[in-house]
Amino acid sequence: MKILAAAAVAAQMMLLGAPAEKNLVIVQTAFSQSEDGPAIAHDDQFQPGETLFFRCQVQGYKKSEKDEINITYQVQATDSHDVPLLLGENGVVKSVLSPEDKNWMPKIRYTVIVPSLVDSGEYQVVVKVKDELGGTSAETRAVFLVKGRDVAPSDTLVVRNFRFFRGESDNQPLRVAAYRPGDQLWARFDMVGYKIGEKNLFDIEYGLVVYRADGSVAYSQEQAASAKEAPFYPQHYQPGELNLNMPKDIATGEYTIVLTVRDNLGQQRCETRENFSIE
Repeated sequence: MKILAAAAVAAQMMLLGAPAEKNLVIVQTAFSQSEDGPAIAHDDQFQPGETLFFRCQVQGYKKSEKDEINITYQVQATDSHDVPLLLGENGVVKSVLSPEDKNWMPKIRYTVIVPSLVDSGEYQVVVKVKDELGGTSAETRAVFLVKGRDVAPSDTLVVRNFRFFRGESDNQPLRVAAYRPGDQLWARFDMVGYKIGEKNLFDIEYGLVVYRADGSVAYSQEQAASAKEAPFYPQHYQPGELNLNMPKDIATGEYTIVLTVRDNLGQQRCETRENFSIE
């Protein structure tokens, strides 16, 4: 019994004295507005089309007898539904460390360009790291906030958010859509509910007819604009714009724009009627 007890104590001492196994960990995740710049606050918001810079470091990796390391990683930016925003990156960190590098941590960098047409919400960068020598892996998700334009979705083709403007660069729409002879009319709107095909392809176009109050046609353009694209990130809405020059001799009165949108992939068509006046 004494021999067994002594062996148990010796085994316990050996366990207590054994170095703890290192766990592979991703640390010091940060976003900044320039590469390796000051980290932004967690509640800062980015705008569509803006570029942000992500970075993180890795610790707990295993070294070979020759002080070699071999780490592979994957980085991918996604939206809140895990849909990729842009192409991800795969990389390898291979190096031979010197005695002075015993606390060195590999750094992973990734540049995110926020797509121009995204909703507001929480987006994320997903990082997956594997220590090829140690056989361990780690994963983390770093969240960043985007303030986009929130356009309500639709199951069928519709026009939303039709607004009249005085000038091309105006941000505030007109409360009353009233113009004078010789003015320019500007209008913006969003097209939603069109079919998105393979590789995020969409194919839409729109035209318009302007009617006088008596129902006669003042102006028409069957195809004012079209958009056929296959962006990497799916675009669930597409902005449109109209510009009309009011002749100096145009008659005063009420007018109606009939905007017709066609979804060529989904074989859909929709119309919206918007009124303005010449005073």
